[in-house]
Amino acid sequence: MIAHLHIKVIYGQKGDQIMKKKFLSVILLTLVLAFNSVALSAPTPSPSPTPKATQTDDNKENKKTDFPEIHAESAIVLDTKSGMVIKDIDADKKVYPAGLTNIMTAIIVLENMNLSDTCQVTKEALYGVTYDQPQLGMQEGEIYSVEQLLHAIILNSNNDASNVLAVAVAGNTTDFVKKMNEKAEFLGLTNTHFTSPSGLHDENHYTTARDMATLAQYAMQYPAICDIAKTPKFVFPPTALRESEKTILSTNHLVSRYKYPYHYYANATGLKSGNSTEAGYCLVATATKNGFNVLSVVMGAPNEDANELAYSFRDTIKIFDYVFENYKSVCLVKKGEVIHDSKVEQAKNSTRLALTVENDVYATMKKTADEDIIIHKVDVTEKIKAPIKQGQQFGTATYSYNGRDLATVNLVAANEVKRDFFLFILSGFLGFIFHPVVIIIIVAVLYVWARLRIARNRKRRLRQSRLASRQNGRTSSTTISNRISDRSKDSSSFNRRNR
Repeated sequence: MIAHLHIKVIYGQKGDQIMKKKFLSVILLTLVLAFNSVALSAPTPSPSPTPKATQTDDNKENKKTDFPEIHAESAIVLDTKSGMVIKDIDADKKVYPAGLTNIMTAIIVLENMNLSDTCQVTKEALYGVTYDQPQLGMQEGEIYSVEQLLHAIILNSNNDASNVLAVAVAGNTTDFVKKMNEKAEFLGLTNTHFTSPSGLHDENHYTTARDMATLAQYAMQYPAICDIAKTPKFVFPPTALRESEKTILSTNHLVSRYKYPYHYYANATGLKSGNSTEAGYCLVATATKNGFNVLSVVMGAPNEDANELAYSFRDTIKIFDYVFENYKSVCLVKKGEVIHDSKVEQAKNSTRLALTVENDVYATMKKTADEDIIIHKVDVTEKIKAPIKQGQQFGTATYSYNGRDLATVNLVAANEVKRDFFLFILSGFLGFIFHPVVIIIIVAVLYVWARLRIARNRKRRLRQSRLASRQNGRTSSTTISNRISDRSKDSSSFNRRNR
């Protein structure tokens, strides 16, 4: 940058001083302009890049609050205590359950047989089980306990074990499948239909992720299923036709370190895996952390290997981590806890009725939610009369948070209330007397009685009036007669005097 400076010379001493001052000012201005020129012409430095570690941390923070991306065709995750669905993805899409079918098979078996019951392997049970299907390798004539066979179908989806159990329960697989579909209808699995006890592929053998979640929740009511589902391995003892033991490992790698420890999840408690070419890889899994029980269902995952790309397991782990990181299970009220009490009519000793809930009530909430502002509204029957039995329902309670209903539950009697016999009789009598119909009848009777009384009084007064009139008439006649008699007497006396 070039600056053209025009300096006017002023002669004399005073002019020299002025010129020196101006000259110094010009020099100073020139230096400032030169410095600014250099600064402006220099390239602008780029801002320091954010450290990569910090970017990763931010991304991780975002991922913690966003539901993870999954690879399955459909999925659903829920809190088993509250029943709240935390997330669902195409949960009503028709899919094939493959080995997950054995959850229903186990339920039907436990409803009809005991764990200690035995089953003999028959030719009919082994019919159709080919070498390329998952199987225990049973031989006709072998005898297994129900408990052993349940391990086979829950841990490994062994088709031969499924068939043996079906024949033991219903005599044949066809009738057993009927029981399966009847149970599905009973549970409200409207988008589910079975054609085999093992889950062998068939176009008419289908379900949905939502129906599988409902079925899994029902299955967890059976302690035997829960215990077997979290078992990493099981050893079958020798049989009459097999000399050696046989060990099977759970295909739900979340509960087992034996085969693929890479997928082991410390909080996992079950439940069942299944796969086929048509169904893809499916997993119904349960996990518990700090009393928070979560159920996850993924259907049709495209597993590409047994490790990082085994999406049915990797996606499920991500789902569990997300839920435990962002949600909590809150107990709203426990069974037996009194949340309201009411006066009871005809109660002996003036006993009051305490109201509680039938079971523990839970809600699923974000971890950031303030539990202290949860409110409940009670809607109780207006008039409650004794006697009352424990467990009788007398209304509902609704719990809400920030205007959103969390749960509505029945209120039941926590105590028994006996009836006071005297109060019952008195109440019945007063109730009869003051019944609207009785009051109307009484009023009508009184009205008729009053009218009749008035009419009678009127007639009596009329009669009395007439009688009085008659008596007055008679009195008047007597008085006139007396007067006439007196006058006649007076006239006679006068006449006698004049004579």
